[in-house]
Amino acid sequence: MFYSLFNQVLRNIYKFVYKILFPKEYKHNRRFWPLYRVQRNVDGRLEKVFFKKRLVSNNLELVPTTNKKCMLIATGPSIQQLPSKVFQNKEIDYIGVNGAISLENIHYSTYIIIDHNFVDTRFDLVEKVLQTNCTFYTTPRCLDMILRRVKFNNIHCNIKTIETITRGLMEVFLDKEIHVNKTAEYIYTHNNFGFSKDIFYGTFDYFTVAYVALQIINALNYKEIYIAGLDMNNFNKPRFYETNDDKQPTSLDIHTETVLHAFDIAALFFKKNQIEVFNLSMNSAVKSFNKVSADQLSKHF
Repeated sequence: MFYSLFNQVLRNIYKFVYKILFPKEYKHNRRFWPLYRVQRNVDGRLEKVFFKKRLVSNNLELVPTTNKKCMLIATGPSIQQLPSKVFQNKEIDYIGVNGAISLENIHYSTYIIIDHNFVDTRFDLVEKVLQTNCTFYTTPRCLDMILRRVKFNNIHCNIKTIETITRGLMEVFLDKEIHVNKTAEYIYTHNNFGFSKDIFYGTFDYFTVAYVALQIINALNYKEIYIAGLDMNNFNKPRFYETNDDKQPTSLDIHTETVLHAFDIAALFFKKNQIEVFNLSMNSAVKSFNKVSADQLSKHF
């Protein structure tokens, strides 16, 4: 208790000093200085993250995938309509986001959490992810929230750090906020929407972790992608792991048009690169990808 209180007081002092020393373009780093250090290549690609001089995230070492097929498990209520055998296929790598860890008996090779509000309110689920041997992709802010509460020695997963791009802006870890050049070589652009071909230069979020996950999936070189629980409707209903009593707020209803357009851009990118994508949510508002029912899956696996 004393250590935690002392640590918080020290961090508040750091924030105060940081505010004096650095201009407003750097203010998003006030939580991190001087505890963190990063290593980048000459073009700014994020390679390593150090916390208190210890390497906690190494983006240079990507774990090779065992399969060419993957399933992204989102958290829409429709996930409960799929038979359990869908999540037990050895030819598929399973990729989870947010509360997907609540589904029993799924081995996740990759997991993604970028929402600091989720980390704050459902840390019980975050801890479950940290105890697995998955590769865990997260943002600097989420990483910091985790390391405030869990000793690094007690984390079993392999952490990768990504910087998200929102409304064309990226809060660069330990550097100033920048406007992202969408004509950069690592970005696929269509109708002013971006899809990152190299996630460690920056990853577009468009207000949903599922879009970030698709860019990570592309970086992992999967050629066949199945998406479960991508409903993008019925926002008044709890996610499959929630109840009406503990349902967390969402902004997806406000940003629906942007999100749906973003998925259209992802679909164009995947088609151009001969990557097949199937949506297992038959009533999903996302029309970008071919829909496949659970009964039809046997033709694919």
